[in-house]
Amino acid sequence: MAHSDRSSPATQPRKTPPPVEGSGSNLLTLDNAGPVQMGFWVPNRVWATANFLVPLRDYIDAMKKAGTLAPMQPQLVEFKHWVTTHSVYRMWVMSLIEQSNAFVLTLPPHTRDQIKTQDGDVVWIKDYDSFFEILNEIVTTSSSFNDTAQVGTPMNAFLAISMATEAGVALFHDTTFNEQFKNVLNTWNAYLKSPQSLDKLDINNPEKPGSWISKAAWAAGVWDQMECDPKKPGYGYDSWNAFFIRKFVPGARPFQGNAQTQVDIGCETTPWAYQNNIAFESDFWIKDVNYSLLDLFAGQRDWARHFEGGQLYQGFLSATHYHRWNAPLDGTLLRSWVQPGTYFAQRPAQKEGPGTWEGTESQPYLGHVAARAIFIFEHPTCGYVALICIGMVEVSTCIIEPGFIVDEGSTPVKITRGTEIGHFEFGGSTHMMVFQRDRVRLEEWAVNAVLHRQSPKPTPMGSVIATALDTQKPK
Repeated sequence: MAHSDRSSPATQPRKTPPPVEGSGSNLLTLDNAGPVQMGFWVPNRVWATANFLVPLRDYIDAMKKAGTLAPMQPQLVEFKHWVTTHSVYRMWVMSLIEQSNAFVLTLPPHTRDQIKTQDGDVVWIKDYDSFFEILNEIVTTSSSFNDTAQVGTPMNAFLAISMATEAGVALFHDTTFNEQFKNVLNTWNAYLKSPQSLDKLDINNPEKPGSWISKAAWAAGVWDQMECDPKKPGYGYDSWNAFFIRKFVPGARPFQGNAQTQVDIGCETTPWAYQNNIAFESDFWIKDVNYSLLDLFAGQRDWARHFEGGQLYQGFLSATHYHRWNAPLDGTLLRSWVQPGTYFAQRPAQKEGPGTWEGTESQPYLGHVAARAIFIFEHPTCGYVALICIGMVEVSTCIIEPGFIVDEGSTPVKITRGTEIGHFEFGGSTHMMVFQRDRVRLEEWAVNAVLHRQSPKPTPMGSVIATALDTQKPK
């Protein structure tokens, strides 16, 4: 069941906002967050993250006192050294810590009690060294399953408050810092591709804490129509990341509709937003509902021009969703590339506040600034169609299959709908589909995406999203 909105009819807004967190019994907490909240991206609030961060912080403190804390990974040592020897970035990290700790002091007493250190201090990040120690611990462990809003995204749980501070917004929008932080994410990515990362797919102990093969994980839909072999170690996967990009069983997601006149969705997502008459250029950083084609396409003016005045649909993925991308149409792939960008940036004006959901509320903004894979197709009757697959926080890696990388000026590639063209690596994410003006009619669930945000299941990959207005070939 979706989390119900308990506001009175008189005050009920026309568009239901995200659930509000807090310490009151009628507000979203770890205890009452249901499956829809789990499907959402991690909320940028304390309730869903303290349950993860506090035990980890206490574990690190205990290991340090016992002298058994594992040495920091070489890449983390290098990262810490780089920050320490670059005064501007050291200042930003120090400010980020101070501002995070100042924020948690403003929380209700019950919440502050959950955050206290073993010494009784109410802090989110203890000090400068602790910042790097926690990062190191995260990148040397596999992600855990749980049935709350905080599922599968431990680094976001750690940084959720920090990235919303003034220092965090500045730091995570900085290109040079992102280039360095990418090395941290790459270290984790390498671990998650190793056999050591299979500890939470242990067929000998399926109910261990954080298990992705537990009864709760099955109930949450992690394995619905997915390939697996419960009799083999790791359910038949050789690493956590191989499990993360698991495939559907053959035939589970047939592509629907008439390939000659319709376009399908090639990424399985829950609807989030729709906008018509998209502007070529707009001040997207002021209000995240403003989409700016020039920025979505990373300054590629000629490609952006094709979609001016058109329609845009956006949907999101949680850590439990299918993370591969499939061609949405029969036609031609004209251009594709991976655009580098930010990893833990959020909309600058968002900050912390009741009802703020870091990933979901910043999704439109992230389409303009985050690391993303961009595909531009041409369909015989539906015209130009773009698919933009956007990494969010931990999901730092967007992989385009080699045969479907089309550089500027290269020969276009013929494509058949349903063909796998790439995938995310790790985490949750979001995607957009952009259509030319006056070429297609979008389905109700896409046009009214905001009304379907709390659907218990994502829209199946292969569902029809658009139908040509003119079924004849373009003139």
